[in-house]
Amino acid sequence: MRRLITFLRVPILLLVVSLAEAVELSQIEVVGLFRDTAVLRVAGKQRLLKVGQLSPEGVMLVSASNSGAVVSIEGKQYSLQLSNGVRGGYTEKKNSSELIAINAAGQYITQGSVNGRAVTFLVDTGATSVAINSRDARRLGINFATEKPGMVATAGGPVRAYSLTLDRVKVGEIEARNIRAVVLEGNYPTLALLGMTWLKHVEIVENAGVMKLTKKY
Repeated sequence: MRRLITFLRVPILLLVVSLAEAVELSQIEVVGLFRDTAVLRVAGKQRLLKVGQLSPEGVMLVSASNSGAVVSIEGKQYSLQLSNGVRGGYTEKKNSSELIAINAAGQYITQGSVNGRAVTFLVDTGATSVAINSRDARRLGINFATEKPGMVATAGGPVRAYSLTLDRVKVGEIEARNIRAVVLEGNYPTLALLGMTWLKHVEIVENAGVMKLTKKY
């Protein structure tokens, strides 16, 4: 019986080696890079991997940042950049698309800017407009106090709100101008909401925990 088991292990081992070589030789496309997360296209299939996770094809993500990703295949590590393996149809990503990975809470959060100043956005397709709390509005240099106030309903009750137009709102390389927004008195919303007054300028596609925003025009 022991001889039989030893005999059977040989073809199994060869099969694993062959599979590893096939994955290594195939093109691995780096579609998106985030902190500790990467979107790879492995053998034609898109995979969202967090550090330490292994794809069904045997590719493990070792590290990821905005500057690049390190993957491991059967113990061998490879450093990849966003441009590695990105061909043809993916050139659009550089100048008109943005990829956002979903977080553990099921939210799409991304970095952007308002009038050139950095802000963290929560993508909210249910929000009719961009919404910012008054504390962040002051930090961003938004002069909302000159606008006529109104009242809006929130989860915490009615709050004073100011409707205005933002000159520039940008996410990644996608910028839209003259965006209607509201500033709410207090600390709500905790993160600025990237609502439909900005999102109407992009096409939204969600796939495997990744949201792709592509500028319409």
